[in-house]
Amino acid sequence: MRGHDREPGNRTAALTTDIPRLAVGRVLARQLVPLGVFALLALVLRHRIAELDIAHIRSALATVGPVQWALGLGLTAVSFWALGRYDVVVHRLIGRDTEPKRAAITGMTAIAVGQTVGMGALTGTFVRWRLLPGLGLGDATRISAIVTVSFFAAWAVVTALTVLTFGATLPHSALLAGLVLAAALALALLSLWRPGRLARWPLPPLKAMGLVFGFTAVDTLAAGGVLWVMLPDEVQIAPGTLITAYLLALGAGLVLTTPGGVGPFEVALLALLPTVPDEPLLAAVLAYRAIYYALPALIGGLVLLRRPDSAPAPEPARAALAPVDHDHLPLVVEAALATAPRAEAALLRHGRFQLLANARLWPAALVARSGQSLIMLGDPLTPDRRADDVVSDLADRARATLTSPVIYKCGARLGVLARKKGWALLPVAREGWVDPGRFSTDGPTRRQLRRKLRKAEGAGITVSAIDPGDPVPIPFDEMDALAARWSAARGGERGFSMGVWSPATMRNAAIYIARDGDGRMQGFVTVHANRREHTLDLMRQGDDAVDGLMHLLVTHAIKGAAVASVPRFSLAAVPTGEIAGEPALFTRLRALLDHATGAAGLRQFKSAFAPEWETLYLAAPTRTALALGALDITREILRDA
Repeated sequence: MRGHDREPGNRTAALTTDIPRLAVGRVLARQLVPLGVFALLALVLRHRIAELDIAHIRSALATVGPVQWALGLGLTAVSFWALGRYDVVVHRLIGRDTEPKRAAITGMTAIAVGQTVGMGALTGTFVRWRLLPGLGLGDATRISAIVTVSFFAAWAVVTALTVLTFGATLPHSALLAGLVLAAALALALLSLWRPGRLARWPLPPLKAMGLVFGFTAVDTLAAGGVLWVMLPDEVQIAPGTLITAYLLALGAGLVLTTPGGVGPFEVALLALLPTVPDEPLLAAVLAYRAIYYALPALIGGLVLLRRPDSAPAPEPARAALAPVDHDHLPLVVEAALATAPRAEAALLRHGRFQLLANARLWPAALVARSGQSLIMLGDPLTPDRRADDVVSDLADRARATLTSPVIYKCGARLGVLARKKGWALLPVAREGWVDPGRFSTDGPTRRQLRRKLRKAEGAGITVSAIDPGDPVPIPFDEMDALAARWSAARGGERGFSMGVWSPATMRNAAIYIARDGDGRMQGFVTVHANRREHTLDLMRQGDDAVDGLMHLLVTHAIKGAAVASVPRFSLAAVPTGEIAGEPALFTRLRALLDHATGAAGLRQFKSAFAPEWETLYLAAPTRTALALGALDITREILRDA
């Protein structure tokens, strides 16, 4: 169901068909634990509660002066400004180009209403769904869930820092605060590098984590400041001490899920501040609730009563990440792949990349979000596009997705342009290529290649070719079995910019198959093929393959490119060796990739064809972004290893 498919007035009726009815008994059962905890707290403090002087509370409340109310209003405004920024961040995280002002107003309204009536995540979902025409119920639920979870995580970190800074009366509070900060540090490190299966966790980038933490700090410290400025004159307490107690009491109210935290918040605050007179403290709480809960809830209710504006026409975007069905590409995308300067653009079919498109949704480049980076693979798809525009579009989309722009394996021309823009540049790979029309196995530079070919041909190896679109049946079963054995022997396939075995992509590849004299498949290679270039993709062979098998297969692939009158055959890139004077991180990442991909053997293998060598670069706006991009790319390549 999509929100823009119905008028706002029809949404309530639609819920009966779209959302299962809540089991009343289950909802009530979930409240038993928080109610039990609240009852236990009330029992512990029953004597203090019983001795409260209501008249004293009223008289203390009367001493709160106009200046205090004005300061409280100002701090409430600051807190709710920060609350609205949560939604702005989350909309960008999930890839929605919602106008920031609309997202912020919706977020403030959702929280103002939700924190007062209770069940904040559920209430916030319906508020966001109503106020943002075009936002589906699924996305509204997703945004509310992310806001809730991220706030709890950031609140825990802010509270831990205040506990360590100002202290708390709770037992083992310093130890617990240290554990929270250690967990936060571990989460940040996992965002940088997630080994093994953890690589598939969709953790937010550090930039998003930092923004949420910053907004939460502003929000909660300003909210605690509201309570502090509302204290009557007879109460003397340091702001740090009060705000620490406030944050802990706020957590009690949130965890125990009563509307506005009423009850658990007050009881926890009394327990955490045993030396503060109860009546003046509760008078301040009443003033705080009036200005921080009642007033925003009233304003939020008025916003909800107003019929929401229709979804505004989207402003022309400088660029967009265009989703594609990788199994059924649009004709304009097929045309872009067929004429791309680098045939490696066919990696779009493997499903890991999206398209960076300009305002007219014309394909510009292959991109992928990973960790801290928005990574563009290679050069632009269309040679007539200005590279400067593509780089600017990439930077624009990176800002919109809270990532850093990174270009991986770009050629020298794009590298020079990036450097002129002030970007950091690092050689990362060398690509070998030959001219198929002029390629020959003759000459002293290809002596080793001739020896390898003689060995393979002498063993009775024959090669057959299947061009893209040929009606010839592709022997998927044999290829799949061989690819599985190859992968198992090497600890899994690599990924990202290195092709992986996928039968679904074979219809668009040139395939060369080697068989022995008995007709058994001994190996195969696949080639990305377009009108401008053929690029070596997969190389798979059995453990008992004869020496020279791959040399023979690639030689046939080069001859196939010559028959197709393609001007360039790329042997694909291999990681560069260690570069003198580079940072230690890059050296370690190079060594890791070299070991995982067998780069030394690949360099030796490709050198047998005596190719021309072209240096490819990694580019990013800063050296920090360059390092983080290198981490993200390495993780992507090794994620299936």
